[in-house]
Parts: sequence; structure tokens; C-alpha cells
Amino acid sequence: MEHLRLNRAFPVVLAAALAGGPAAARAATDLGAQARQIARHQVEKFGKGYATRIDHNRHIVYVSALDDGHLRETIQLLSSFTDAYRRALPSTRPAWNVTVVLPTVDDYKKLPLPFPDCAGFYNPAGRRLVAIDRGRTLLHEFVHALHHADMAASRQVHPIWVSEGLATLFEASRITPSGLKPQLDRRLVTVQRAVRAKKAFPLKRLLTMGRSPFMTDAALAYAQARYVMYYLHDRGHLAGWYRRYKATFTHDPNGLKAFEAALVSRVFLIDPAWQKWVLTLRVPSSEYRTHEGRLGLRVQKVSQGVQVVGMVPGSAAKVAGRIRVGDLIEKFNNRVIRNTGDFVSAIRQAGAMQTVTIQVLRHGRRLAVIQPLGAPPAR
Repeated sequence: MEHLRLNRAFPVVLAAALAGGPAAARAATDLGAQARQIARHQVEKFGKGYATRIDHNRHIVYVSALDDGHLRETIQLLSSFTDAYRRALPSTRPAWNVTVVLPTVDDYKKLPLPFPDCAGFYNPAGRRLVAIDRGRTLLHEFVHALHHADMAASRQVHPIWVSEGLATLFEASRITPSGLKPQLDRRLVTVQRAVRAKKAFPLKRLLTMGRSPFMTDAALAYAQARYVMYYLHDRGHLAGWYRRYKATFTHDPNGLKAFEAALVSRVFLIDPAWQKWVLTLRVPSSEYRTHEGRLGLRVQKVSQGVQVVGMVPGSAAKVAGRIRVGDLIEKFNNRVIRNTGDFVSAIRQAGAMQTVTIQVLRHGRRLAVIQPLGAPPAR
């Protein structure tokens, strides 16, 4: 794994193109040299405190403001996730380098975001993923990067229900020796409410839906696309459906015929069976805790505000090593911290696996600390 230190501020240009471009198809491309060139370019563009790592095997260039410990954790996560994704779904390794940018909150806010308050996005034209979240948002957008590469290799552009269905399916999944194992998540509640209210999209409509109507009711469309993919996985047909879909794409661009073939039935018969199956599922109680952030500081109220008096071993704060005992916490993501209640509320509002900025007063000096948050321990 190669690494470099970086020096200046950076721009990231957001684009919406899905095509890989002619350079992606050149068999003679030296990806190793390209990766080093990307890293050198980031040295010129990024500000102080950033570092790069290159995963030559998986074609990933990391550009990060995280501390070394959390950057190593993130690299290990995406490395294991990439390998498990390919075991779960027949797909082609990217014919280019994917750049994963893990910026500071302040730098992230300077970017042209696809929509307000998003914690990450993937830019297909630049083959660049940017995220301040190291959890499900990061994994969701990373699936888009892997799927984009596979579409380009197949010279195909898949419909939105496929791209978002796969991304939402695998964002909440467990890495196993056999591949990614999807887990039930809170999107299930949205689907079940729609089914009970008879407001769920008919499956034929969902599978033939264009981007505009899909995004009109995005919360339901994303959730339903996930649980259609989950249904294929649960029945043991996800990989087979995807393989068949790509092979017959010219005659079945939306995947409906491959869907029917995988489940050996017509869609109007699959629909009621799918709805009945959805209503049998239950969201685990632990799922409601996954979005709570954890820092691992022991604090106490003092006259000036909130002071750090200790750290939990193995916690995000301890791993990062950027906050010290004795620090007075003044702001959390620009929110003024006056007491422990403010501090706890700010952490919860930020969410698990986010990268935050904490202003501390240390020996009379005010410092801005870039701090990743952890997630609650599994029960």
C-alpha cells in the first residue's frame, strides 16, 4: 500500500455521466502509473493534513483527512467489502482507478453536493467517491462505483431500480466467507407500510420505471427496490438473475424478463407472493441503534463548559489520538457546547461513522480536531 502526504486545498467537480469513457476501455492502460499520477495530483491540490494510500490490487486510490488508525480501518473495510461483493455477484473488476476521498467536514461542505445534507456521493464521470460517512453511505456509494465498472465492462447502462436496488441491498450487509449477506434494515418499515396501505408500486411498474418517476417518491422506490433485490437473494437467485440479465440485456434492458425467469413465474404472480413475504419480516431492534454515533470520551461539566476527563479503551477517540484528557470542548460541528447534554445531543445528531470537527481549548490554544465517530457496539 503506497502513501503520500499532501499540501493544498482542492476542488471536486460533480458530474452525472454514467459512461466509463474511452480511456476505461484501453487494455494497455497502466493502472499502477495512473494511480501514482492521481496521488501526485492530490499532493498538489489537497490541503495540509491529507494523506493518500493506493490499493493496486483493487484499483482504489484513497485521499484522506482521517487519522492513520481510522484510515486503516476504512481501507480494510472496503478491501474486504470489494472481495465479498465479487463473491456475491458476478462482476468485473474496475478497468480504472476509483478515487475514494474522505475529507474534513469543512472541505466537504465546499463541494457542489447532489442534494442538501447528503453524507456522500459517487461521481461516475470522475470515478470519484466522496464521503464524510464511513458507514452505510460510504458502502452505498462504493457499490455504485463497483456497479459502474461492471456496466462499463459490459457496455450497458442499467435502470435505476437495479443500481439503487443493489446499492441499498449491500449498504446494510455482513461480510462472510461466501460473500455479502444482506441484513434487514429500517427501509423495511417503509415497504411494509406501503404494502399494508396498498400504496406499494406494482412490481412491473417498479421494474420498468424511469429515473424521474422513481425519484418522485424516492423513499418508497429505494426501499422497495432493496427488498425486491433482497427477495431474489433470499430465494437464492440474485447472482443467477444478474448473470442472466447482463447476458440478455439487449432484449431485456429493464431486467423484467430475467426477473421472471429467475423466479420461474410471471410478475403478476410474483407480486402478491413478494408482498406476503415482506410482511413476514421483522426489523431487529438493534437496527434502530446503528445510526447513533459513538466517540468514547468521558467528560464532565466544568464552569467553562465540558472537559475531557478520560477515554474508553478502543473507542474512536482513543484510536484517533487527536483529543486529549484535559481538553475543553467548545464546539462540535460548529454547534456551541455548553454542557454534557449539548455534547451528547450533538454526537447523536451527527450519526454513526461520520467525520466531525470538534473545537477544543488546550493549554490556552483553540484547535480544530478532525474526529471520526464510531458506531454502537453490537448486541
